[in-house]
Amino acid sequence: MTKSMHAVRTLPAAVMPLLILLAVLVLAPVASALDVTVEVSSVKMDFGLPHSPDNLMDNDPATAWVGGGVGPGTGQWIDLIFGVPVRVERLGLFNGHQGEGMFLQYRRIRSGRVLYPDGTETRFWLRDEPGEQMVECSGRPYKSLRIVVDDVFPKGDLTAKVKLAVSEIKLYLSLMAAPGGEPEMDVPDPSRLAAPPPSDPNAKVPPELVALLREFYVRQTSLADDYAELFAEDVRDRNDFRFEIFKETQRQRGTYRILRTAEVDTAGLGFEMVRREGGFAEVRVFGAYRVKVADLDRNLDEDSVFVVAEEPDGWKIVELDGQEEF
Repeated sequence: MTKSMHAVRTLPAAVMPLLILLAVLVLAPVASALDVTVEVSSVKMDFGLPHSPDNLMDNDPATAWVGGGVGPGTGQWIDLIFGVPVRVERLGLFNGHQGEGMFLQYRRIRSGRVLYPDGTETRFWLRDEPGEQMVECSGRPYKSLRIVVDDVFPKGDLTAKVKLAVSEIKLYLSLMAAPGGEPEMDVPDPSRLAAPPPSDPNAKVPPELVALLREFYVRQTSLADDYAELFAEDVRDRNDFRFEIFKETQRQRGTYRILRTAEVDTAGLGFEMVRREGGFAEVRVFGAYRVKVADLDRNLDEDSVFVVAEEPDGWKIVELDGQEEF
């Protein structure tokens, strides 16, 4: 595994108080005012190192770090190491390679986590589009943080030559203590953590469609008899057959009766309209849903895309990620 590092230049000390004041007042990105070392999990090796981690903080989204190694990029990481403890309120991520004509030639981050030295973390999800996207952070003073990639765009098996890229990272800092002293340590609950992509009115999902997809997770988890009614008529029998096989498997394992009593809380899920054409739509569901069953109380991560159709009696599911493995 290759490790690379990059130190951003330090501005004169006399400039620092003004920059700190501006950071406190307006939360402007001030990465260039800090000593920041960037370390990455790997680098795609090409002549002249055009994919160096130096590109992550060069204030030029047209350049990019590109990861190396094998695989689609899941598990890759970026470390930001500071000379002094700083409060990072947000990260501005420029996803993928945002050089002209380069965006679709590399993989992009779909979801990930910001890890802190004390073991806490903040999860995030990104849209598959160029431009800056904000990732909320803890705001606690730390001397480092790590960005870990959990999933990438596009999904599916592509050639290993298609690597993950990130063009730029901006730091939005608050260097002033909160009134009344230090707040209590905030450990995010994944089932309640809402870190959606940037707000986009065109990506808003109709309430009745949100209700349909929330109900999918409830009925699927609790092995509900009316599960197949959530699907479009032309695919309903096929999904009913698959579900019956799944339920029979649970009977043989002795878990059927237990799962029928499951309580499902979908409050931690977010919904994004990926595409809508006439009576068809693709909706991304991301976040986590909480399942209580027997002695278990667990948050289950989710990031899937559903294809849905609008029928006379409302929206119905046509297809979903990973259905063939169900």
